[in-house]
Amino acid sequence: MKTADIKELSNFLLDYAVMLMRSGANTERTVRNVTRISKSFGYEAAIAIFQRNITMTIKDTADTSKGCTSVKQQMQPHLSLSIVNDLSALSWQSFDTNMSLKEVKERYSEIVSKAHSSNFIVLLFASFAIAAFCELFGGDYYAMLIVFLSTLVAFSLRLFLLKLKFDVRAMITAVSFTASFTAYLIGTFLISTNTLNVAVSTSVLFLIPGVHIINSVTDILDGHVMTGIARAVSSIILVICIAIGLYATLSLTNWLFL
Repeated sequence: MKTADIKELSNFLLDYAVMLMRSGANTERTVRNVTRISKSFGYEAAIAIFQRNITMTIKDTADTSKGCTSVKQQMQPHLSLSIVNDLSALSWQSFDTNMSLKEVKERYSEIVSKAHSSNFIVLLFASFAIAAFCELFGGDYYAMLIVFLSTLVAFSLRLFLLKLKFDVRAMITAVSFTASFTAYLIGTFLISTNTLNVAVSTSVLFLIPGVHIINSVTDILDGHVMTGIARAVSSIILVICIAIGLYATLSLTNWLFL
C-alpha cells in the first residue's frame, strides 16, 4: 500500500476539505471524500465540520499510536460546482490508482487554480436568468427588460463590494435595495409596464442563497445536524437582509406600484 507522511497528509486533507466546503459541497460529501483519500494512504480520518472551522484527526490503521490532529478555519464561500465535481473525482482517482501524495497535491493545485467564469459572463447570464424568472412569475416583456437592466446594475455593485471585502450582510442589504429601487426607477421613468410589481419583486432573486439552503437541508438529513442548523441560520439571515433591502424600496416609494 502507498504511504505518506501523516502530518503532510493531514495538512493537505484540511486544505482539501476547506476548498470543498467553500465551493458548495455538502458536509457528507466532504467527509466521504476526505475519508476515501486517507484510506488510500493507509490512514483513518475522523473529521468534524463546523461553520467557522474544520477539525480533523488522522490515525495510522496499522499503528493507532501514530496520530495527528489539526484545525483549519473555513474560507468565505465561492461557489464552483465544477471544482466540487473535480475534487470528488480526485478522491476516487487517489483511491483507485497508485497516485503518490505529491501527485494528488499537484492535481489538486491544477483543479483549484482553474480560472473561474469571467465576471462579465456571470453578470450577463445572471441578468438573463432573473429576467426569465420575471416572465415565469407573470411579468410582461417590458418587465423582463426592467429586471434585466436592474440586475446588471445590482450585480455589478455586488461584484464591486465583494472586491472591497464588504460585510456580506451589509452587502446583501445594499444590493437588494439597489436592485429593487433601480427596477422601480426604470419602470416608472423609462420603460412603462403593467407588471412593475412583478419586476421589482423578482429583481432580488439572484441574491437568494439557494445552494446554502439546499445544503442545510441535506446536512440535517445526513445527520450533520449542527452544521445543517448553522447553515440554515446563516441562510435565513441573508434572506432577512434581502427582505430589508426590498422593504426599504417599498417604504421610499410608498408602495405605489403594488
